[in-house]
Amino acid sequence: MTQFRSTYTGNFRGMGRLLQRPAVQLACRKVAVKMQATAEAMSPVGNPTNDHHSGKYRSSFVVVPIEKNVPFRGRPHLRAGARLMNTAPHSRHVEYGNGETPRYAVLSKTIDAFKAAHHG
Repeated sequence: MTQFRSTYTGNFRGMGRLLQRPAVQLACRKVAVKMQATAEAMSPVGNPTNDHHSGKYRSSFVVVPIEKNVPFRGRPHLRAGARLMNTAPHSRHVEYGNGETPRYAVLSKTIDAFKAAHHG
């Protein structure tokens, strides 16, 4: 009996063009918007009587479309995606902490939560 071995030769140029399509960017945006809701739910909100930034961090999350150069076989290729970011001027202090502000790590915890939920 002869054994047949299946082989696959990928069309990498076609896959690269697929990863540049607007539909891929929309799919990435859809996930980033879900992550935005999670990050907003985890965000700290200070007491308005003594915190002049109360609620600003939570309301400053935005999702922006990106095209990123990803190296493949030694050459960069554009890939579509989306980025979740916080535009508040004090967002670095909330994420990483400083002497006065504790480290909340909202974006890091959001990424960890999505990794745990979608680890299969």
